[in-house]
Amino acid sequence: MSDYYSKLIELEKAHHTKLFSKRDFVITKGSGALLYDGKGNEYIDCVAGHAVLNIGHSHPKFIAAIKKQLENVVMVPPGFPVEERAKLLENLAEITPKPLTQSFLCNSGTESIETALKVILAVNREKSNPEIIAFKRDFHGRTLGSLAMTHNMKYRKPFLSWLSPNVKFASHGNIQSVRELVNENTVAIFCELIQGEGGIHLVPDDFPKALRELCDEKDLILVIDEVQTGFGRTGKMFSFEHYNIIPDIICVAKAIAGGLPMGATIASEDLYNKFQEGEHGTTFGGNPIVCAAANAVIDIIKEERLIDNSALQGEKILKDLNTLAEESNLIRTVRGKGLMIGVEYKKKVKELIKKAEEMYVLVLNAGLTVIRLLPPLVINDSQVAKVLDVMHKISE
Repeated sequence: MSDYYSKLIELEKAHHTKLFSKRDFVITKGSGALLYDGKGNEYIDCVAGHAVLNIGHSHPKFIAAIKKQLENVVMVPPGFPVEERAKLLENLAEITPKPLTQSFLCNSGTESIETALKVILAVNREKSNPEIIAFKRDFHGRTLGSLAMTHNMKYRKPFLSWLSPNVKFASHGNIQSVRELVNENTVAIFCELIQGEGGIHLVPDDFPKALRELCDEKDLILVIDEVQTGFGRTGKMFSFEHYNIIPDIICVAKAIAGGLPMGATIASEDLYNKFQEGEHGTTFGGNPIVCAAANAVIDIIKEERLIDNSALQGEKILKDLNTLAEESNLIRTVRGKGLMIGVEYKKKVKELIKKAEEMYVLVLNAGLTVIRLLPPLVINDSQVAKVLDVMHKISE
């Protein structure tokens, strides 16, 4: 590596907070499912910005949409109607089931969760002690409201004195454990149907319907966190579509704007009408540049049938890796839907991730023993074959 790129790495290590471990190379370019470093090495990217880059890197239509908007207007606050925001709000209403026609646009997944929490508290403002049910191993974010619903003590411990005690944790996928926590103070349930950071754990097929029925029975608000699963990642536009249910609130972010910061909290007009003017707001949420990007993302997903490719390539990867699991003494189990796949090993995976990187495939962990594969939905047959070859080699 040249002195120039070595210096860039050292600058990041010197001046970026120590919250992030750093790779030993500098990314200079991306195209589709590929990334390139300062030495010109080509990598297949199965990180995709932590499930952000569903349309891949540097898609020409995505770039063109941003450039066009840059030439018109970069920023107006939410009170000023603008073309790309209006189009995005319409697009979101079209790709989500009725009556979820209202969206609050923000800047991240954790903000979308915070908005859902505030909607719920506004709806239940007459309750003196409202309680929320979330799930063990679920990850909803790192700000204080979303962190209160994130179970892992690794994230919670330093901030426990500031976290609400009114969050109870059920066992993921176990409807009886949910029922046991419901009481007269319970107002809502937050759930990831496929846990991302928690290790790619799927709920049983009958659980989402049972959860929906419980919420209807007890008049609870059901929030499905689609921050990592949304926009085609699992072989459907949203993961709840696999289970034939309709949530009361959907939280999305990550892939919505193709790499630019955006989140959205999508709910019915009835729920949002419980807010009073000034009770919630945003400065940058829904700015025209990011809205233009998000509109391009939705168009690309539809036009290029990326949801179909996600299902097809995901099925191929899962079939191969399940066969590998039967042959390898290292692999405990394989889990996933679409292109959201976890391989759980019988050992820590840090060294395995490094080995894959040395063979020019980038993967990431989900906890200490799970390798997570989250490639862009544009990944093709030959790239999948390369990824599988590398997964075989590191699992020997």
